[in-house]
Amino acid sequence: MAGRPRLPISTFGAIKTTKIGPDRYRATTVFRDWDGQSRQVGVTRSSRNAAQSALKVELAGRMRAGGVGDALNAGSPFPMLADAWLEDVMLDVDRAQGTKDTYKRELRVLVMPFFEHFTIREVTVGRIELFLKKQREKSYTRAKHSRTILSMIMAFAVRREIITRNPVKETSRMKKPPHTPKALTTEQIAAIRLAAREWRTGEGTKGPRSDGQVRDIIEVMLGTATRIGEALALRQCDVDLDADPPRVTVSGTLVVHNGVGVLRQAHPKTHESNRVIAVPQFAVDVIRQRLALIDPDDAEHLLFYSRNGTPLTPYNVRRTFRGILRNAGLEDMEISPHSFRRTGATLLANELGIQAAADVLGHTSTSTTKAHYAEPDRTVKSEAATVLQRLAPPPSGDPTLSETPNSEAGGPVVGPASGRAGAKRRLPDRQD
Repeated sequence: MAGRPRLPISTFGAIKTTKIGPDRYRATTVFRDWDGQSRQVGVTRSSRNAAQSALKVELAGRMRAGGVGDALNAGSPFPMLADAWLEDVMLDVDRAQGTKDTYKRELRVLVMPFFEHFTIREVTVGRIELFLKKQREKSYTRAKHSRTILSMIMAFAVRREIITRNPVKETSRMKKPPHTPKALTTEQIAAIRLAAREWRTGEGTKGPRSDGQVRDIIEVMLGTATRIGEALALRQCDVDLDADPPRVTVSGTLVVHNGVGVLRQAHPKTHESNRVIAVPQFAVDVIRQRLALIDPDDAEHLLFYSRNGTPLTPYNVRRTFRGILRNAGLEDMEISPHSFRRTGATLLANELGIQAAADVLGHTSTSTTKAHYAEPDRTVKSEAATVLQRLAPPPSGDPTLSETPNSEAGGPVVGPASGRAGAKRRLPDRQD
């Protein structure tokens, strides 16, 4: 005779309620834990219904302790899968908190509004295709992020053996729109500098007057091609103005965590971005002025800080920068603090080569620098005009090209006179 089938992981059997004394009831059931062991679970309360309700709360807690994903199947609501995936992400010690916060926000804003009423098996290739097309109508970036989040969730379902394949991988490939990095022009830089210098300094300015920090941040970013978080994370101990040339060490960045605020992270965006950068004189002058405001014995003190001595929030710096752009008449030019990084990358790539630019920016690959930061130089080398001059007609005005050998290449100039069809000249008409 076959035995009773085992309960699935993270499920329970029938609830049995027994009166064990005056106004005392105990509700019990068998729960199969995440480790495969079946255990009896019980709760005692003053009434039958209270005992049953308390037991269900206890069982729900045991399900979460073993992982929500263990109780899922293809017919479960998609939001339950998303919650299980997010719970798994939050336990990943190798992911930065900022990345986790971004995943959580993009799940809520991008994915859930479309899929919250579906079950897991109803998240099909066709529905995902429609979802991504709707997102693509808004922007490529929105569609790309939506695809990434949804693909990670469905891959999690595959690993938990809830579904057999990831349907996101079967959808059409999204073609990235053409993009050319744009550096600031000298005129734009001059306009930004002037507006930053005059920001909230005029007569009749309401509220606190500018302390000049954003003006100084602009100069440091121009002189180091750093990210805004890296520039704001520079400390007194990261600066060596006695070196020849003066240099700064990029060893951290500012991050904003939900519920915690802005913090200095002990490494830049990636660990490979740790680097030492030589600083031009105009940025050195600004850094020296900042150091004069700091206690020389406080090596960990930030170069840029709030009135309370805390780190500046990148969001507030960007907000001030947008105001500076409005005063400069550049608010519609899609300029951001990151434009200073692209401008530095473009100048370095044109003068010193793409590898030098990648080194300063902290990229491990020049492909990233070339694709996203260095504006390509479309100017063809002037030597081409000298070479093409060899195709000029002879001084006699003969429209055929000279067969004078190319002294540098050791061969004839390419043209009608040196080709097979042009080798034979036309004879004059015969006179009768």
